[in-house]
Amino acid sequence: YRQYLLKSKAPILVGPWRSELGFEALNRLPFVAHLRNVYKLKRERLIAVSRGGAAHWYGVPHQVELYDYEPPENLRQQMLRAFQETKSMKQNRIEDWERTLIPRLAQRLGLRRYHVLHPSLMYQTFREWWGVRMPMHDAMTHLAWEPIPTPPRPADLGLPDEYVVAKFYDRPTFPARDDLVTWAQDLVERVSHKIPVVLLNPGLFVDDHVDFAMPTGPRIVSLAGTLDLKTNLAVQSAILAKAKGFVGTYGGMMQLAVRLGIPAAGFYAEFKDTAYSHKLLTEYLGVQFRQSVFVGRPQDASFVSQMLSEIT
Repeated sequence: YRQYLLKSKAPILVGPWRSELGFEALNRLPFVAHLRNVYKLKRERLIAVSRGGAAHWYGVPHQVELYDYEPPENLRQQMLRAFQETKSMKQNRIEDWERTLIPRLAQRLGLRRYHVLHPSLMYQTFREWWGVRMPMHDAMTHLAWEPIPTPPRPADLGLPDEYVVAKFYDRPTFPARDDLVTWAQDLVERVSHKIPVVLLNPGLFVDDHVDFAMPTGPRIVSLAGTLDLKTNLAVQSAILAKAKGFVGTYGGMMQLAVRLGIPAAGFYAEFKDTAYSHKLLTEYLGVQFRQSVFVGRPQDASFVSQMLSEIT
């Protein structure tokens, strides 16, 4: 495969990516960077295909917006269908909709010959790692940690010069229970007393996550209704990249913050239905890059805060 790629000069479609944000930030981006370095692939050959403007993160000159070809509702249905058939929403194989999409995409781009670097190659590579059957050292040999490029932060959003980003949403590890919602609301309120808070709550329902209702106030900025579907992830990453920190549900956006070098605290209530190896990798990045990273339960944060107040 390597010799084939090196001998060929045909463009490479990197995607299409419709999976979770966390897997793209922690695995897909560094996996593609690793292959590009190992095979000495010129960036000009790669055409990144992702959604919500996330193709920008691949740092290649040619980018394709997946939502130009497939509306979010169709992609959600494909994820649900994949889960019903395989008990997983991962792109472990080329699906029927992709067999239709890829030739259509190539035709619109004017490509007669091309290769496809499908997400299934990454998922196959790391299957044992996510199942905690591959040593972490072996997993790291397939990843290259390059900075994630982000676009300029839009000037028309009215953001403060300094701020912390918050994003609390419902997921199996942090469900929208009354006690958890109240705790998150109180935390955002208390943080806003020290530094303005920007809520990453664009109100775009493109997956199975629903944002928690958050408090309002002069020092709390909501993004609800301000972001365009086709650029929302790119803009959110631009906002994250300029933040003093991130606080929110442990998940994809928190992991993206870590990849962007932002101090981050991600919370869960019960660790289930998620890859423990991702938690290890998130914390590993904090150690390797000397970055403040906290992954834990609300009571863990309270314990640390109380302990420090008693000994200082």
